[in-house]
Amino acid sequence: METIGYAHTSEDKGYLSSQLESLGKYGCDRIVLETDGQQQVAHPHVELEAAVEELSSGDKLIVFELICLGKSIIQLADFIAELTEKGIELIVLEKDEALKELDDSIFTAMITSMAQMEKAIIRERTSRGLEEARRNGRIGGRPRISEETVERILFLYNNNKYTLRQIAEECNISLGTAYKYTQEK
Repeated sequence: METIGYAHTSEDKGYLSSQLESLGKYGCDRIVLETDGQQQVAHPHVELEAAVEELSSGDKLIVFELICLGKSIIQLADFIAELTEKGIELIVLEKDEALKELDDSIFTAMITSMAQMEKAIIRERTSRGLEEARRNGRIGGRPRISEETVERILFLYNNNKYTLRQIAEECNISLGTAYKYTQEK
């Protein structure tokens, strides 16, 4: 069984020291540090992902606080599900005062439940917004092209042997739209 501690650098060097000190006291086999230089890439959690790849069933990933993972509640729930699927235990050393008494499995179950609730809220808000837009006469999606343009596309494709790219340029439409109408009829 291996325990890997994960720390994330921040502007506050004291916070980094607190992370490293707590992880050291816990007795991690190894501590992985995500550095500032890696934050500028499009995918900022390179070290975290590499650490999770190394862990196997029965191992533990230790973090000082959940904020160190740098994930939204939905991303956090997905991350916890990934760890659970691999049989890896997530241990959070510092929790909010009200949550300190909770067992880590109950704590992660709460996060998963909140993430599902947040997804449902987002879905509901999106549906309401789309319905409101429809009631106001706004219809989403790309605008339809006229029947005359469709006829011109077909004429150019069938009679003049234009390429799809030439048809798209000639009719002022996208290549995908040209393809769609030539394959449709």
